[in-house]
Amino acid sequence: MSDADNIRFSFRSAEHDVEVVIQGPTSWVDLYRERIGLEGDIGYTQSVSGAPDEIRGAAPREKKVNVLPGPPPDPSRLPSVVRVVGDLDVEAGLEAIGAPSRSEPDLAEISLFLDELEEDPEPLSDNISGDPMAESWIQLVMTLVVREHGHTSLSLGSIESLLGEKINRSGIELQMFLDRLWLLGRLERIHGGIETQYAPNPSWLEAH
Repeated sequence: MSDADNIRFSFRSAEHDVEVVIQGPTSWVDLYRERIGLEGDIGYTQSVSGAPDEIRGAAPREKKVNVLPGPPPDPSRLPSVVRVVGDLDVEAGLEAIGAPSRSEPDLAEISLFLDELEEDPEPLSDNISGDPMAESWIQLVMTLVVREHGHTSLSLGSIESLLGEKINRSGIELQMFLDRLWLLGRLERIHGGIETQYAPNPSWLEAH
């Protein structure tokens, strides 16, 4: 039997929260409408032969095409860079652009430098951390590690060995203060490895 012989009967009652849809040959649809008491002028029927717009008698809708701005991409104009896996020399690339070479921070040397300072660093004017003097010491050490050694973070143990006595904090008390700086956006906290690492926010270093 062809689609042209099929009809769809629909009935909806919002009052009784009922919706009925019967689709098939005309004789079959009429039979079931009679059985459930929905014959006559109740509901409405429609032919199901053809596309939905043709059934409703509406004009076919044009398919919307999204057009991207600018000219179409041309893959042939993209330069190709082919490298052997494992052949990239990161250190040489950093040196070529003038970045400082990365070296392991010598904690003894940094500690000696801090001890030989003629004056302690001035406390930061922002007192949100609760201890602007301790924050200033941490900022100074982070600046040395980043700018002189090319490192981006220090472990909790390293910070304690360098500054524990100067800021009168150690262990969990020091970690709580570093976590406070992290919550204030001064530091980033890095998990993984043997112990937690802390990295300075660049904008915080620029304020030094």
